[in-house]
Parts: sequence; structure tokens; C-alpha cells
Amino acid sequence: MELFHIIIIGVLSCCAMDLWQRFLKFLFGINPSDWAVVGRWFVLSISKGKIYNPDIDNEPVIKKELLIGWLVHYSVAILYSFVFFILIKYEIFIASFFDGIKFGLLSVVIPWFFFMPILGKGFLAIKTPSPLLACSLAIWSHTVIGISIGILFKLFGY
Repeated sequence: MELFHIIIIGVLSCCAMDLWQRFLKFLFGINPSDWAVVGRWFVLSISKGKIYNPDIDNEPVIKKELLIGWLVHYSVAILYSFVFFILIKYEIFIASFFDGIKFGLLSVVIPWFFFMPILGKGFLAIKTPSPLLACSLAIWSHTVIGISIGILFKLFGY
């Protein structure tokens, strides 16, 4: 049953982030994450062993890259849910709103120091037109995921 809860919580927290990004698009015209690029990166990293791909935006489109990107996106959210579950089991975190915030803020190191750099955007998105905006969006998106995970684990009785 725990595995089922981890998966459901990961999926629902990812949905919360996606809704947050749609809210930002509606209110401020900020485009949501481009999961097609994530799908393209994933396929190229598996098929060619090319994890670092600073020219990913100029790579040819790959069939079904958008679908693959969405699957990667939701899989990562399930992985975050699993990590939070482990942290609960080891009594490092409790299932709560506040520990969800802490987890979300800690998890932002993944896009800042791994994903943005391997896609050629630089550490902390320094090579993008607006690094502060890119980093802020990552903070908010990961905070939404973290809060959702914390609250959902609480609702599921953990």
C-alpha cells in the first residue's frame, strides 16, 4: 500500500505544479516548462549517452518527445515522493506543510545545479536571458511540489 501512496502522491503533487504553472501563464503570461525538450534530452541521453547537451534546443525534434518529457516529469515527481517517504521513515521530516516547504526548497538544487547546466543554461540559469526569473520559477514550482507532497502524506496518515 505504501508504494501505491508514493505513486499517487507523486502524481498529484506533479499535477499541483502543472496547475501552478498554468496559473502563472494565465495571470502573467509566463510559459510553463517545455517538457518536449526534457523528452528530447532523455532520449538522447539514453540512446547516445549524451547527458550534457548544451545545444539541446538545436537538436532535431524526436518522435513523441513531448509525451516522453511528460512521462519523465511525472516519474521525477514520483521519485521526489519516494525520497520524502524515506525521510519520513528515518524521522528526518514529518508529513506536514512546513516540512513540505523545506523539502521543496531543498529539491530546487536539482534544476539549479544539474538540469539547467546539462541543458546549457548554466548553473542557476546564468546563461538564460533572465536568470533571476528562471531561478524564481524553479523555487516556486518546487515549493508547490514540496507542499503538496507534505500535505498529501499527512492526509494519507503518515
